[in-house]
Amino acid sequence: MSSIFHVIAEELERLNEAKSAYEAAIEREVQGSPQIKRVGHKDYLYLARRKGNKVLYQYVGNIKDEKCQKVFDSVKKRQSYEKLLKGIKKDLKEVRKALRGRKI
Repeated sequence: MSSIFHVIAEELERLNEAKSAYEAAIEREVQGSPQIKRVGHKDYLYLARRKGNKVLYQYVGNIKDEKCQKVFDSVKKRQSYEKLLKGIKKDLKEVRKALRGRKI
């Protein structure tokens, strides 16, 4: 039976490393939610972020610029990392529950 708990402990270690890696990857990507605003006949990209109760908008540029496409790609990558991190946290919770009270 102890070999099973050893395998579960290894899984716990692997999940903790994956969690750290995903959190670091999320920090490297652009933070905020892309918002497109129309001024005149042109569209501009802004990043919306919360600071307390206020929503702050950061200007990025014209929607047709290459910089805006990079921001969209970065936000999409961050969202996928956040989804994976959510699954990792769920698995961590289950593994910790299985190891509750066990010394390895």
